[in-house]
Amino acid sequence: MQLTGSWGNNEYMKSRLLVLFWFALTACVGTTFPATQTPQAVPPTVEELPTSPPAPASPMLTSPPSYGGIEIKGNEDFIAQTIAALTLLEQKDPGAFQKIQTYVGIIEQGEHSGMWAWEIPPRYEVGDATAFFSITWYASTIAHDATHSELYAQYQATHPGETVPDSAFGGVEIEQFCISYQLEVAKRIGASQSEIDYLSSLDGTHCDLDDDGDCDWEDYENRDW
Repeated sequence: MQLTGSWGNNEYMKSRLLVLFWFALTACVGTTFPATQTPQAVPPTVEELPTSPPAPASPMLTSPPSYGGIEIKGNEDFIAQTIAALTLLEQKDPGAFQKIQTYVGIIEQGEHSGMWAWEIPPRYEVGDATAFFSITWYASTIAHDATHSELYAQYQATHPGETVPDSAFGGVEIEQFCISYQLEVAKRIGASQSEIDYLSSLDGTHCDLDDDGDCDWEDYENRDW
């Protein structure tokens, strides 16, 4: 039977609205809640990793190295050898090391070996033949030449304003005195028997290379140590 009138039309419209509402609701649900998917792990590339800024370059050292307040000037091998010798003295003969700290301000690699006691600070110049003969020999020579510098300073302190004569800190008799001290130090720091025997044989005239009875500039220039 066909329905007529406003009621039939109303029922028909209600049915259409319900159908449209159901389609709209399912469409919204599908958009709002998508099907769950397993995320894919992607390893980062090198470019994606954070990078640290480069470390600043170390500043160049402008001052010479030192040990116990004593400046050391020379090439890397000489510096290492000198530090080894001073370390040995500090460990085995602290008294000698203290004397060196007091009367030697600079140890410098040079052509010959000799103590420049009148300089400020006093400077021990060392030839390679001396520095690299052995650690114990080198260490004992530092103590030897510190004694020359000590004698110079002692005369200067007791004779203010006067020129220090060469005989106050050099010459054969002074060499004998310094060798005697060097021998004592050599024994305390464990020098070889050959080094001890050699020091025991010296009479102080080794510095007079031209055999003219003194130890002067000409002798220094002729040194091969």
